[in-house]
Amino acid sequence: MTRVPAAATLALALLLAAPAPRAQTTAGRVVAVGDVHGSLDGFIAVLRAAGLVDGQATWIGGDAVLVQTGDVTDRGANVRGVLDLVRRLMPEAQAAGGAVVPLLGNHEAMNLLGEIRDVTPEICATFAGANADAVRDSAWKAYQDLVKKRARDRKGEVPLGLVRSQDSFRSAYPRGCLEYLAAFGPDGEYGRWLRTRPIAARIGRSVFMHAGAPPDTTATLDALNEQARGEIARMDRFVRRLERAGLIEPWFRLEDVLAVAAAEVRWVNAIVTAAKAAGASPDLSAVDVELVKEAAGILGVGDWMLLKGDGPLWYRGYATADEAVLDTPFTALLARWDADRLVVGHTVNRDFRIRPRLAGRLFLIDTGMLTPVYKGTGSAIEFGAQGSVRAIYAGGRTDDLPPKPPVAVSR
Repeated sequence: MTRVPAAATLALALLLAAPAPRAQTTAGRVVAVGDVHGSLDGFIAVLRAAGLVDGQATWIGGDAVLVQTGDVTDRGANVRGVLDLVRRLMPEAQAAGGAVVPLLGNHEAMNLLGEIRDVTPEICATFAGANADAVRDSAWKAYQDLVKKRARDRKGEVPLGLVRSQDSFRSAYPRGCLEYLAAFGPDGEYGRWLRTRPIAARIGRSVFMHAGAPPDTTATLDALNEQARGEIARMDRFVRRLERAGLIEPWFRLEDVLAVAAAEVRWVNAIVTAAKAAGASPDLSAVDVELVKEAAGILGVGDWMLLKGDGPLWYRGYATADEAVLDTPFTALLARWDADRLVVGHTVNRDFRIRPRLAGRLFLIDTGMLTPVYKGTGSAIEFGAQGSVRAIYAGGRTDDLPPKPPVAVSR
């Protein structure tokens, strides 16, 4: 097995330790896999086809670097199995001189913010313990207690800040979903780990992201990673603040957190409006004004980078825009990032094949691995040590792709 030179080994170690990976050098090949969505069998099949794991899903990739561009969560039932595999392979690869670099996709970001609309009951069931029914019954009682407390503290509140019936509660929190939310929370097994992961990584002269920052982006990769961490931390702080104020439980879904935030803003606005109508100064002595200010800001979460439609985890222009339109701004973006190419997933390619664009400066690698949903196949893109590029599919097929392009120059 070819060993990585000492300098490259150090670079890969730094990549694994740093929260915002910078450019890395590697003597071996780099393999990237796109959206997995809980398809453990599909993911393992691709890793085996790429020669990265053996029949027991143990790392045999030597000094290769595996990048997973996000969206391992949601939709497919075996999210937990995929996460456990990725976390196990990271030290195995490092011990062999390689690396595994998982990135956050929009679905991981949603889960970390408490948005679980695509977490199916089947996924939740894999997180349910033997006492899952008791856990849900206890949570429903806690919710009722919050409703009663709010009725005492917010007499006459219209509309109500907490409105779930028992049936609505059970529908919103299927069996095991409370445990899922806890596991992805800031103190949860998966939540702690995912909060250390970046949304962008540069390895050699290739940048990897989930959807890709739009071509007019001026931020550096480090700045994008820092902003992503900051937005997750901001939501975590707000949820803790609401919990300490006795307004929510820590396992609330994002939609319930936002409902309470909106209710707090409405309540204070009603106090101010009533005081103005009476020609008096509003009495806010019993109001946590700073909490209400933060609540007003949190209500704009849809415009945060992590959830914004044209943000780096959601942008679809690299798959849909005409190349003639993309060419000039995208060339300038690569120059700003001092990179040769961008590799993204997020949008399933209709022919279920890895798709090169812009003469090999852009690669779209989501080929619909979760077959029951997308009807596609698992795949990986491989950048060889000598500059070769090829697509690898779970069935064993490989396709040569445009070779490494020249260094991007802004124009």
